Amino acid sequence: MRPETAAATIRAFVTASGALGASALTDAGTVDVEGDGSASLQPPDSPVAEPLDALAGEPLTLGVEVAPLAPFAVDAERGEVSGALGALEQAAEGVRALAAALGGRSVVVVRFPVADDETPFALAAREGEGEGMIVVIGDAQYEMAPEWPGGAPAPGPSDED
Repeated sequence: MRPETAAATIRAFVTASGALGASALTDAGTVDVEGDGSASLQPPDSPVAEPLDALAGEPLTLGVEVAPLAPFAVDAERGEVSGALGALEQAAEGVRALAAALGGRSVVVVRFPVADDETPFALAAREGEGEGMIVVIGDAQYEMAPEWPGGAPAPGPSDED
């Protein structure tokens, strides 16, 4: 896939979802797109990112509806995320669809806004059966069951807490 196509697809997702930005590790390198639409490509063997025109390619269809989400409330200490009913699942399905659209060995990380404007919160996914999504809250990472968000509980404290 051309980096411009990846950037256009990521930009469309970021714009539609209200995400702060997203990055994708692709065969062409790391494609970063910020919420303002700016994009860059860091080739695999280069320490330098180069500007990339996210409007130079056609965005791929994701096959899911992507809508703006209100900022999530996150508690890094407890490992909890909360938002409107179904919002976390909607975000997760969108990130999974984005990873699937980019295909191959691509890994996608999407940063979402939070109510405190401070705690990092992101969802990461890669295409592939048996791949669990990673939820990042603050400095902690939680690997979700491969079927989440379809049938596993959302991130939060375990029953042992």
